[in-house]
Amino acid sequence: KTGPVTYSLAIMTAIAVQLGTVPGPFAQEVVTDNDSGVGARAMGMGGAQAAAVNDITAIIHNPAALAKIPRLEAQLGLDLWKRSIDTSLASSRGNGTVTSDTDFSGLGTLGIAYPVPTRQGSLVFAAAYNRVKDFTGRFRAEGYSDILKGNYTGESIEDGGLGLFSFAGAVDISPEVSLGASIDVWSGNYQRDNRQLLNDPDEPYSTLDINGADDTITGVSVKPAFLYTKDALRIGGFVRLPMTYHIEEKNYDEGYVRDDGDYFQLYEFIDPSSDFNDIDSRDKLTYKIKAPMQFGFGLAFGNPGSTILAFDVNYENWKQAKIEYPVDYAAEPNYFLDKYKTAVSWKIGIEQPLFHNSVIRAGYMRHPLTFKGPRSYDSGSPVITVDNERDFLTFGVGSQLDRTFRLDAGYAHGFWSSKESPRTDKERRNSLYVAITYRSPD
Repeated sequence: KTGPVTYSLAIMTAIAVQLGTVPGPFAQEVVTDNDSGVGARAMGMGGAQAAAVNDITAIIHNPAALAKIPRLEAQLGLDLWKRSIDTSLASSRGNGTVTSDTDFSGLGTLGIAYPVPTRQGSLVFAAAYNRVKDFTGRFRAEGYSDILKGNYTGESIEDGGLGLFSFAGAVDISPEVSLGASIDVWSGNYQRDNRQLLNDPDEPYSTLDINGADDTITGVSVKPAFLYTKDALRIGGFVRLPMTYHIEEKNYDEGYVRDDGDYFQLYEFIDPSSDFNDIDSRDKLTYKIKAPMQFGFGLAFGNPGSTILAFDVNYENWKQAKIEYPVDYAAEPNYFLDKYKTAVSWKIGIEQPLFHNSVIRAGYMRHPLTFKGPRSYDSGSPVITVDNERDFLTFGVGSQLDRTFRLDAGYAHGFWSSKESPRTDKERRNSLYVAITYRSPD
């Protein structure tokens, strides 16, 4: 580190790996994950709704179940959650551990279902908005880095989310079988700001990297579904057909380095035209993510007003996904094949009636992490080892307030941990879902 100092690509990549953010397009990782959960009743039952859903959120969980809504229905749902991440950096000089907290509150569901009068059977149309993915988060890491030979401090601040504007219909084709489908318009954005600082305690050497992205994400998907009902048994399923996310990204990267005896600070303002600046790039990029099919299947046992048990399984093979970059961009043709794995989600839920038109609910959900890494193709780059998959324990209550209004609340506690040497992350998420539903009187 003597003589003229340059901010090399190797240093930039090594610093980024410490925080888990290699510069480049960002949206491919967030769109595959970060499902926020939909519906207060659903989340009280662990999300097991492919067969058990009985309200407007069927537009997400199983559009065919809309056929079982007997009267005009409207629902307003709010989501609130808090996210905590404990991050440890292992080194020869001891482990550095820091906790990052983030919270969010906002609209979760707004929808309406209208049953068309029929002589027999059922025909129902619905429209709704649901927030299905949350990107809001804060992540920090601090400690000595044996790889970088210095004291490392990094912070990543994320914001945004994805919502679905859905239009759906369902019809009974027999007393036992209902068919339905939804057209979902995906729309949202994702912003990420990374600041990564390295100060060498043994030499007057300091680097500061500031990079991030501002993405606009859109897409359209189609989801056909079915529901079979026989006495106390319900069997439901859906297929979200292959879809394409369209990403418009603005990204930036600023790299600063000095060896004059002074050290940078994480949020120090530096003139981009200063002698310290070795990298100052701005870029715009438009690309596509071709997502695979998603399959969902569920069973439910129990009649309305009695105990209901529900079980769901969802399957997605993200190894089949593809990224399409512009022809002049250095693409990674096997990005998903090399860095992702298939995901099988399990959901179990129960609803138990109480007194005064009230119910309690409980459930469990496992939603595996799909990204396995490594983030870089450089030799020796660490893979991601999952110590504990993403598990959620859920609880809920519901009450029929009068002939037309119902109030539901669901709570989910999620916890998981993973290691990306030398970094270990332990995350907890506590979410609250509240919904008020109006159903027209008989």
